Amino acid sequence: MEDTTKTWGIRGISADVRQAVITQSQKQGMKAGEWLTLAILEKIRQDRNAGKALVATNGKPAVSAEDASAVLALLERLQGMGIEPPERMKKQATMLVRKCISSVRKGTSARQEMGSV
Repeated sequence: MEDTTKTWGIRGISADVRQAVITQSQKQGMKAGEWLTLAILEKIRQDRNAGKALVATNGKPAVSAEDASAVLALLERLQGMGIEPPERMKKQATMLVRKCISSVRKGTSARQEMGSV
């Protein structure tokens, strides 16, 4: 059995990190250099976008898609059990979904607004 693993090094990168790079690159069927390049580019992209996550708000919290989804699921469950939800609840659910869609169109989300506080 032949050892095909070539050693490589970058000053300041420990052996365990090098091994992790090799392991991850092999899992994805890539060369270590390719995987490392993609990982670095992804980190740069995340750092650049981190500043964009801060948004000015009008004091009203954004509605998360999870919240809107949970409300719609509740309405569906009620109707599935043969219970007609009150008109007010239907209107509130509609408003919640519209707010969620509006915040998506504006490029904001509840997660981003929490990060800006």
